[in-house]
Amino acid sequence: MASNIDDVQRLVFAVIHHDDADPAGQALVAAGYRATRIDSQGGFLRRGNAVFMVGVGIEQVDDVIATLRSVSTHASGQSGSGSAYGIVFVVPVDAFDRL
Repeated sequence: MASNIDDVQRLVFAVIHHDDADPAGQALVAAGYRATRIDSQGGFLRRGNAVFMVGVGIEQVDDVIATLRSVSTHASGQSGSGSAYGIVFVVPVDAFDRL
């Protein structure tokens, strides 16, 4: 396995507006991250969405979120604090490996 079991790793799930998906994918690649994109509809944002899954070390989580935030400009709904551009889930994982 490419990753060390002692490393603290996370899987970042980001649900963003479909119109921000191409710039988000390009920004992640430019920043050196590998991501899987799944197009979806409904749920959180109630219209066309893209879900990005990015496996990273815990020290990279903030950078991934900042990268996605920098290209997310299409508000899809309102939250209690203003416009919502998407949602991010950060999940701990035991290990991951690139095939």
